[in-house]
Formats: sequence, C-alpha cells, structure tokens
Amino acid sequence: MKPSQFLPLLLPVLFACNRSDNKKAPLPIQAPPTIAIMNNIPGAESFDSFNTKFHTDSSFQLSRIPFPIDGQCVNDVENTRWSKKNWEFLKTPVALEPDTTECRHSLTMTDSLVTEKFWIDQSGFKVERRFKLRNGKWFLVYYDDINM
Repeated sequence: MKPSQFLPLLLPVLFACNRSDNKKAPLPIQAPPTIAIMNNIPGAESFDSFNTKFHTDSSFQLSRIPFPIDGQCVNDVENTRWSKKNWEFLKTPVALEPDTTECRHSLTMTDSLVTEKFWIDQSGFKVERRFKLRNGKWFLVYYDDINM
C-alpha cells in the first residue's frame, strides 16, 4: 500500500467518535505547536492558554463544551449528535501548521471565533471545530467529525 492510503485509517484516531468497539489501542499523538491569538477584548481569556488546557485536562474540556453542541459524528455505521455521554476527549490542539501531509487544513481566527477544518477532497473525511469567546471565556461550540 502507498503511504497515502494509510491516512484515511490513521486520521480517525486523531478525531475519533465514541465507538462501542474499544478493542483497538489509540496511537500515541504528538501534539503540534499551538497558536497564539492576541485578544483585543479587555479581560478575555487568551486562546493560547485555553487551547493548551482544553486539550490536556478532560474535566476542563467538558466544562467548556455547552452540550448539546452543533455538529455530529458520522461514520459508515452511525450518525449521532454530540452529548456528554458519547463525547471522547480531544487531545490535538488547534495549530497553525498541524503535522499532516495528506489532508487539507484551514484555520480562521478572529478575536472571538476560531474555526479549524481538516478534510481530504472527495473522500468523505472532514473534521471541523469552532471555538467561540463567550463572556470572556473560550468554548467549543461546534464539532463535526465525518468519516464515511
């Protein structure tokens, strides 16, 4: 197999939906360098510190997701909405230059919204997540994990 054929099998590990078949051990993930967003909003939490804590502290992560959130988990077997019951801890922080060569990446940042997307053209794979600043604190408000 060509290395490019392994990517569709490897990427779901990074952005996995909660699956009932937990037989496979997760692969170790090397986090890419994080980003820094300069907030022009006085008293607002910095995205950089939020980004680090959100992707390393599972309790903090759950506290910053206002369930139910928009977006869904779609795979060949199921199509589900996100809830606390089916949520799986996200470990990969938002990054300017993620460690990937096979999929496309876009990152849009403003003082109050961060949108990151990963996709492979014409493959059925797309991950999109949106973080929004609310009352001076960052929250994950949208997460789409499509892998068909």
